[in-house]
Amino acid sequence: MNQKAFAIFVGAIMVISAFAGFVLRGSDQNSTIVVSNSNSLQTFGVQGNLVDRNFEGLQDVLEMSPESTMMAYWINLTPSQDLTDAAKAAFPGSLGLTYGSQIYSTKIEKLAYVYFNKTSLEFHWIQPFKVGYNGLVIPYEGYMMIPAGSEYTMVMGKPVLFGTQDAAKQVIDVIAGGLSAGNFTLIDDHQADLQVEALGRGGASMPLSGGYKEFYLGVSVSKDQANGFDLYAKYLLPSGSVNQKVLDLAGKNSLNYTTKGTDSELSGFIAKEKLTNVLVGLLKP
Repeated sequence: MNQKAFAIFVGAIMVISAFAGFVLRGSDQNSTIVVSNSNSLQTFGVQGNLVDRNFEGLQDVLEMSPESTMMAYWINLTPSQDLTDAAKAAFPGSLGLTYGSQIYSTKIEKLAYVYFNKTSLEFHWIQPFKVGYNGLVIPYEGYMMIPAGSEYTMVMGKPVLFGTQDAAKQVIDVIAGGLSAGNFTLIDDHQADLQVEALGRGGASMPLSGGYKEFYLGVSVSKDQANGFDLYAKYLLPSGSVNQKVLDLAGKNSLNYTTKGTDSELSGFIAKEKLTNVLVGLLKP
């Protein structure tokens, strides 16, 4: 999960200011009637289909993601600024995390990122607001792709899709009935404020350079202890180097690391001041 995995978004940093102004300004060209309920998707004022899917965790994200997905994460940005700040450090290149307060006229409440087919897409959960857009809107499968800068596009709804046109089209294909990501086995009913899944075959850009068959991480604000977080992670078929690296990290942070057959689990409580170092240690190559 290094700069290579996030390279699709790095160039957008140079156009983000223009993008933000583009999105937030009003437009008289859009004649769609806006209903009074601000929670209604129609408030966006965008014609055509609008994304309308559950977005309560990583499982919902994977159900919208292409079959070729190698890595994905989902985060609830509202429970803890400490968790959000740690995620920024561990996930470089995420525009939603970096510029969430500037992209829309309302804040991003939940966010997801998916890496597939050597490209990637972000999902942004926001309260609907009147979108003003000028110029060309590109229809695809009944959805309106609103250009943002020279390379990027938005598809409005809950959640908003944000990325390149090619990436957005691949996700729309899934939403419209195509095959979704089905190679992840560790999600089940796990609930957490931050969730990450990665497949080792995704290569060196995956967490810990993909030295495992599959990896899951869940982090939540602790309900039992103040000023900290509960962490759970599992590795299927981790390599010896991954086992040693995670074991060292566990020892330095008073976490439990156990091996069950060919798989390993990491769990425990993390004080907020240690969270960034732990996430970076687990999620960097």
